[in-house]
Amino acid sequence: MKNFERILALLKKTGDRYVFEDQSGNVFIILGVEDYENLVLKNSQVKGLSEDELLNKINKDVAVWKSIQEDEQIERVAFDLKKQEQKIEDHYYFEPVEDEE
Repeated sequence: MKNFERILALLKKTGDRYVFEDQSGNVFIILGVEDYENLVLKNSQVKGLSEDELLNKINKDVAVWKSIQEDEQIERVAFDLKKQEQKIEDHYYFEPVEDEE
């Protein structure tokens, strides 16, 4: 149960989804309630749209998705740079000792 709680805590932090398969081969996905509600409500909102409205909605959703992906990529790059800077700061540099003769 501790591992499950760790997985849930990680999902809360990252906003990701968790996919797993049980022993009988059934696949399940764990996602937050808000994400689930958005999936359900978006599907019901699409039913009454005309072709042009549907294309506009799809284009808007893709643009939002791309923007989120770009923001996440920027955050990952910034995090990686911070880690590299930390590694550099953690190095010790030795300087030659001068003879006092």
